[in-house]
Amino acid sequence: MKRLTELTPADLERAAVWHYSGETDETASVRATDRHELSAREAGLFLARTQFALANGAQHVGFCSPGEEVTLEYLQPVIVTAVGPVYFWFADPPTQESLRAQWQKLGARREDIFPVHYRCTVPIGGRYLTGMIHDGDLTGAA
Repeated sequence: MKRLTELTPADLERAAVWHYSGETDETASVRATDRHELSAREAGLFLARTQFALANGAQHVGFCSPGEEVTLEYLQPVIVTAVGPVYFWFADPPTQESLRAQWQKLGARREDIFPVHYRCTVPIGGRYLTGMIHDGDLTGAA
């Protein structure tokens, strides 16, 4: 078991599905599972490995929280970097400063990041979730 905020790209390569326990990402813990598929009814209980491709072609690994809904709010996709997580959904509107700090973790400017394409590598109910994130999709971001 480890804190969600300590999850690394190597962890996600080792295990595709992680059990999530906690109220918030800052306090949550995760545990690797040997699962390779999830059902849509298991929303919020698991994180599933997800591949991301930035507009500049850079590839990253991260996770999403798959469930019955496939909106950004429910999936809450996150890129995991060696220097910390990069979020694309926010409960409260992010500041420009906090967004700049995130994009620095990716080593790219905002215009080189969006649109972000993602693909959950774990089948959910027998299908793979894919989508695109535009910078205008960020909750309250200017």
